[in-house]
Amino acid sequence: MSAIADYTHKLGERDSRLVKSGILFLFIFIVALMFPSGESIESEYHVGMIWADNNLTAPFLFPIYKEENAYQHEKLLAAQNVYKVFEKNSAISRKNIDTLQKFFTELRSIADARVMNARRREQMQRNRQGSGDMRAFDSTTLYNRIQNFPVSITENEWKTLERLRSGDAFPDDARSSFSLRRMHRDVLLVVNELYLQGIINVRKTTLGTSSSVAFRRKTDEQIVPINKFLDVDDLGRVVQQTFISGYKRENDTATIATKIALSFLSPNIIFQKEQTDKEIAIAMDEVPRTVGVVQENERIVGKRERVTEEIRLKLDSLRKAKAERGADINQLTTFLGKFLHIFTVTILFGIYLYLFRKRIFHDNSKILLIAIIVLMEALFAYLSLHINADAPIELLILIPSASMLLAIIFDSRVAFYCTVTMAFIVAGIRGNDYSVALFSLVAGSLAVYTVRDIKHRTQIFRSIIFIFLGYFASIVAMSLERYDSLISIINQLTMATANAVFSPVLTYGLLIFFERFFHITTDLTLLELSDFNKPLLRELSQKAPGTFNHSVNMGTLAESAAEAIGANAILARVGAYYHDIGKITKPLMFVENQLGVPNRHEKLNPTVSVKVISDHVKDGITLAEEFGLPEMLIDFIPMHHGTTKIGFFYEQAMRKKGKFETVDEDDFRYPGPKPQTKETGIVMLADAVEASTRAIEQPTVKKIEDRIDELIKARFMEGELDECELTLRDLTRIKSSFLKILTGIHHSRMQYPETQTTSPIPTEPAVEMPITVKTNVKKIAAGKRRRSIDAS
Repeated sequence: MSAIADYTHKLGERDSRLVKSGILFLFIFIVALMFPSGESIESEYHVGMIWADNNLTAPFLFPIYKEENAYQHEKLLAAQNVYKVFEKNSAISRKNIDTLQKFFTELRSIADARVMNARRREQMQRNRQGSGDMRAFDSTTLYNRIQNFPVSITENEWKTLERLRSGDAFPDDARSSFSLRRMHRDVLLVVNELYLQGIINVRKTTLGTSSSVAFRRKTDEQIVPINKFLDVDDLGRVVQQTFISGYKRENDTATIATKIALSFLSPNIIFQKEQTDKEIAIAMDEVPRTVGVVQENERIVGKRERVTEEIRLKLDSLRKAKAERGADINQLTTFLGKFLHIFTVTILFGIYLYLFRKRIFHDNSKILLIAIIVLMEALFAYLSLHINADAPIELLILIPSASMLLAIIFDSRVAFYCTVTMAFIVAGIRGNDYSVALFSLVAGSLAVYTVRDIKHRTQIFRSIIFIFLGYFASIVAMSLERYDSLISIINQLTMATANAVFSPVLTYGLLIFFERFFHITTDLTLLELSDFNKPLLRELSQKAPGTFNHSVNMGTLAESAAEAIGANAILARVGAYYHDIGKITKPLMFVENQLGVPNRHEKLNPTVSVKVISDHVKDGITLAEEFGLPEMLIDFIPMHHGTTKIGFFYEQAMRKKGKFETVDEDDFRYPGPKPQTKETGIVMLADAVEASTRAIEQPTVKKIEDRIDELIKARFMEGELDECELTLRDLTRIKSSFLKILTGIHHSRMQYPETQTTSPIPTEPAVEMPITVKTNVKKIAAGKRRRSIDAS
């Protein structure tokens, strides 16, 4: 009985008032934080609409604020117009020129040493002393000097330099026009000129569209064209062209001079990022936030006057001014107003759940799930308000997705009422935007109705067209009313199309997440579990075929009855399929599976038999948990028996007891609990009725109707239906539904009094004995040998 005890304990954990209150408070608090400041808590207006209220005058003097997008654009333009700041670093040029002078001194010395060593080698070769190692003739010192030279020079270039060096000996000769002395003078001249012109340390392409920069020298600042300076891309080209034009056909000389000059040219005009950023900040701060003021008692808009762009700016500014004053006066009061605003909207939905969906209201996990879904939509609304975009992104608030989730997880009515609540909340976050509320309500409601009878997960995507139609109708209606332009309507419909596509996709993904995380069982899950190829049902049909057939027939009865009273027909049918899975463990101990074999209970003590019979409830719960069945299906296993008495074995025990022995009636009852929902109550009645009516010999409509009436009355009088929501009207409709189905089932062997001409063919005895009070048991058992065992 420990599994049943654990299960019963879980039922009591779901409904904690403290947890429920905490969820409600936290939900309202978070949504209140998303609500805009007090300036938005007024009537809605748009450019082009007619002001329906009385004349509006300024209650106090306030500035007219620029539209936020326009203001940010002006600040951006101001930042772009700021000149980039550069400063000249003269130390760089001086240092490099000094180094260049030393470089040429070393260059001459190495060139002379190479010439001297070359002559020495020639002399030694003439004296036939062998060439030896080159390094031996050059000496280690000269070799190291060449290797450590700051400019990499090839052997051919050294030969050119040696030739130029030889020209230094003829200063007045024509050959001296191409000498190392001249190269020294030319390179120094080019480097000096380029440093005087200025070399910037950034590429011009990174400076944007600005054609000038701010050039600072100590306290002096000049605005100069950027093209006056050279950057690293310009430098190589200018130096190379200068030397090529100067040396004409002396390409080798020009190449060497270019290489040397570039080695001693570094940027000396340095970009000052920190100073530039300061200038940008100052320029942006100097952009005026306002475009004027409204005097106290000045008329802002008159009654029946059309709202223009200028009037809208004044109205927006009045809201902002009121918010700033209100924040200074009492911020707590404003937040309290928001809290009460959301509480008023939310509590109406809570009342609906309390009155008409008690199972949801008393399950805190489901309350938390609803709160998360609504918070998700509130977050979408909050983001749409704070993302700066020219497009109407408020139409990307995916209310239809939440509506479909609620319809699939719960039902269409819960989804509709929650959609209304979400529309109000989203409109409040958007500053009481009536248009958003209307769009959300229409599209969300249509989305609900597209999935109310969903049979497959892929059917979610058929809602795309209906969501779009909902947005299309409401957008066109509001746009015509407000004289919106065609471009504006097209932009809104584009966003609505995106919403219609994204909502089903989001629904599909979140449905799988919520089902697993919250252990939610939707109608889709139930339909998937109703497949007879599911492991448990397949095993039931193979090991206990009689029980399987009984369960299938019960499913038909339960589904029809649930439809008749407005209960969940799919849940009732699937619950009936799984209600007796515990009989899989010992199928031959139940009479419906004893085909051609003796009844095993004939040799057992009644107390042992009743233990075996009642254990199928415990075994069923264990199997259901092992195979991961949803909790709402596990409910059917103990609740379809409730606390009814196993009458057959109780009477046997009473007959067999000794003179001084006592029989405890509670030992012959199922452990319960009693049915808690309409669906489990229906399955309890269907279980008794299906088994009992099959035991009727020569069935007629009257006999079937009387039997159904007796069994329903018996369960009602025993109090088994006290804890579920079935009313007397429901029981009447259930009886009519059962009668219609059972009449069809027994029609092939049913005889009516006016047409009976031959004796009826004996039928198969009852598979299961119905559980009734003693008088009904005796009435059914009279005149025949009782063979069936109560295992329902």
